[in-house]
Amino acid sequence: MTRRQILLALLPPLFFGTGFTVAKPAVTHFPPLFLMLMVYGGIALVLAVTHRERLKTPPATIVLISAFAVTIQGALLFWGLRHHGMTATAASLILQIQIPFAVLLDWLIMREPLNMTKIAGTLLAVVGVAVVIGLPQQAPAFIPTLMIIVSGFCWSLGQVLARRLGKDSGIGLLKANAFGSVPQLAAATLLFEQGHVLSIATAGWLEWSMLAFVGIVGFYLAYMCWFTLLKQCRMDEAAPFILLMPVVGIATAYALLGEQVSPAQIMGGIIILAGLAVVSGVGVPALKKGRATGPAR
Repeated sequence: MTRRQILLALLPPLFFGTGFTVAKPAVTHFPPLFLMLMVYGGIALVLAVTHRERLKTPPATIVLISAFAVTIQGALLFWGLRHHGMTATAASLILQIQIPFAVLLDWLIMREPLNMTKIAGTLLAVVGVAVVIGLPQQAPAFIPTLMIIVSGFCWSLGQVLARRLGKDSGIGLLKANAFGSVPQLAAATLLFEQGHVLSIATAGWLEWSMLAFVGIVGFYLAYMCWFTLLKQCRMDEAAPFILLMPVVGIATAYALLGEQVSPAQIMGGIIILAGLAVVSGVGVPALKKGRATGPAR
């Protein structure tokens, strides 16, 4: 990866992580799928005005990608989170299975050769995530655990399909995802959720501010950078950077909510960065150069 690509890869987990922290109180007020509908509806309206370029991805493909990447993934994730037997800590750890899923599906669908160095770096970063989040004292319930695992698989499949079948630029893929997911989310929230009107009527400036931040930072900016990255890099290069999300979330919670950071979380963050250094190839060119020229005499 080039330096520019590495910097670009750092932005999605930064935006996802901060957006997720703010989304926690936002989701307590707005029904989750309804919140996603408002977010993607806003993105669709903005991009319809600002991105006039005609979408090249076929409509059927758009529906397929958005179904896995947005609607099904979001529904399963939130249903799993709402179960009383699932804690946020356990859910965050389980959800990281989406990264190995993404690398494996990319290998199966894109037919790219597996890079054992990148796989080793990814596994090291996953270990760091486990250290950061900490293992739950009590094992979570089976059904919500299965829901979150399937949610991670659907997200991974959606990203690989976007990379394989998407014909548009990064911002074009975001527009396609928004256009495809809005009718799906509308149907899902009407079928499975209640309290839409009440949540709007009782929302104050704080709730609307949180919703705006989640939509602009946690979705619009995050996915614009993410889809742009997918157009430039292999999945086994791009996906492991998403493992920085828990680190960013903890740092944001510390800065905004005053939550404490433990030494284990700091150590886990260092392990994640070490794994990502292996994945991105940081330091490899210099090492090869040193071997080629030999030590100075």
